[in-house]
Amino acid sequence: MHGEWVPAVMFGGLFLFLILRSYFRYKLHASALEKGQALPETPKDKGDLRKPALVLITLGLGFMIAMHTTLSFVHDGDTPEPIAISIWGIVPILIGGGQWLYWRMAEKERLEKEERAALPLT
Repeated sequence: MHGEWVPAVMFGGLFLFLILRSYFRYKLHASALEKGQALPETPKDKGDLRKPALVLITLGLGFMIAMHTTLSFVHDGDTPEPIAISIWGIVPILIGGGQWLYWRMAEKERLEKEERAALPLT
């Protein structure tokens, strides 16, 4: 009965956070304009978002595989099969795979940039 409130409280907290953040940002800008000061700088460069994206994708994939396997091997609350527990090891393996994939992509870009810099200008 109490468990059904958890998602509602989580989403409510998230929306409250976003609304308050927007409100305080507005107040900061309004006070700066009233005082005749320059607006505070907002960070524009988010950097390379591929790494967190790959980590989140592999994390979601790992959870999906682990949950599916766990639920398919647990029957009526009995003791789960060993595979139902050990499959959760795939989550850190997939996260490591995502990190490795990002490293490979960044290394390839770095090598291509070095090759372009080494080429003589014509």
